[in-house]
Amino acid sequence: MTALAFCTILARNYLPKALTLSESLQRFDSPHPLTIFLIDATEDTELPEIDGVRWMHPGHLDLPGRSALELPMSYDLVEFATAVKPLVLQSLLREHEQVAYLDPDTYQTSPMVELSPALDASAGGIVLTPHYMTPTSQGGEFSEGHLLHVGVYNLGFCAVSRKADDFLIWWWDHLATECLHDPIAGLFVDQKWMDVGSVLWQASSLRHYGYNVSVANLHERPVERDADGYYISSSGDRLRLFHFHAFDPDRPDELSTRLEGTAHYRADSEALDTLCKEYAATVLDKRAMLGPQPDYVYNTDTTGRKIPRRLRHAYRAAIQSGADVPSPFVAAEAAAYEKWRRSAWRLTGRLMVSDVAKGVRYALPEEFETVKRRVPGLTRRFRDRYVEKTGMWG
Repeated sequence: MTALAFCTILARNYLPKALTLSESLQRFDSPHPLTIFLIDATEDTELPEIDGVRWMHPGHLDLPGRSALELPMSYDLVEFATAVKPLVLQSLLREHEQVAYLDPDTYQTSPMVELSPALDASAGGIVLTPHYMTPTSQGGEFSEGHLLHVGVYNLGFCAVSRKADDFLIWWWDHLATECLHDPIAGLFVDQKWMDVGSVLWQASSLRHYGYNVSVANLHERPVERDADGYYISSSGDRLRLFHFHAFDPDRPDELSTRLEGTAHYRADSEALDTLCKEYAATVLDKRAMLGPQPDYVYNTDTTGRKIPRRLRHAYRAAIQSGADVPSPFVAAEAAAYEKWRRSAWRLTGRLMVSDVAKGVRYALPEEFETVKRRVPGLTRRFRDRYVEKTGMWG
């Protein structure tokens, strides 16, 4: 059986959770160290030697020209960490026949014996885990309608083999410029692209209830415990991976801090509560071992000024238009960047108007069509002058 290699991608503030993931993998005799890709590390970053861990950073990737500086300015932390996923997988596939990506807040609880065979059997060499595998009538945050916004698959997990090389090239072609959390454009970082790519590149859906279990699918995958460990009581599958989405080890009652009222999941399940306490204790131990970690370096420019999301949008639009824009992360370019930043208000304003115009079009479709029909010349001039060309304007 082929031995899978595992990787994760994060900024340094998430290191305690990544080291907890690494320890859980080693517990089940993973033959390879976990590759931890730090998006905010460089050749000069001092990192500790830790058993079961291999370090990578953007300097190890085949990023052309100034892309290593442009990507962290074009994207926020989550978008940047998500965008480089296909490049990291491609890099590791040069050494390994099969590689699985796991979010840093994932935790292994039993051997993942299904993965290698599933990859061998996959026509496209791609294995994914859907958010849900049974119809659900519950509304709110975890409805089937929610998947129309975030995508069918949860990309906190994906596994690929060398058969997936063309897919990874295609995926990167999109994520290099379109890995955005942009509901108006119908984008949710990498996940909505996977809805398309899974069909084009013959991905396989892993129909095992024990992978990528999280607060989002506990309604169909309740966790219980027996003498052999954790399992899913609705299917009998052993729990393989639990995804501690937005889990805070300092909040002993909640399962996820991003959602309201998740304490009842733990209160109603002794097994789940035990798992959370086990995970929290390990994360806190790793935090104490590492000590304080630096803030995300790409949140600010070299003068310490915070970079707002709107300015990132303007920067992204400028470089996509072919402009040569100074980097906010190079001290020698600070003066030139400041000059560009001060002049970018026009572009930022135009992009804001563009987003508002797109929102109005979808919120008030009949009114929009009336204006378009009555004053077509004005509508055309407004579109050509103010609306960003993203394919979302007809």
